Amino acid sequence: MLDKQAIVFHHGSGETHRLDEEASLILLTIMDSQAPICESALLGMAIDAGLQRVDQQSLAGMLGVLQSLHVVENI
Repeated sequence: MLDKQAIVFHHGSGETHRLDEEASLILLTIMDSQAPICESALLGMAIDAGLQRVDQQSLAGMLGVLQSLHVVENI
């Protein structure tokens, strides 16, 4: 993590991506989950982790970006 940002390397594409604080925390929450996670549970976890500015619409946008980068699969 760099100043609340994360650098993510995707081995499949060879691309490196810089994620902002919110997207970084969302990705870490998904990675730390022991089981598949639904979007509503992820939203609750993000709010619990301190992302008060995240709502359902912004979470959907962040997930869309992470999915388009092939960093996460559809949930």
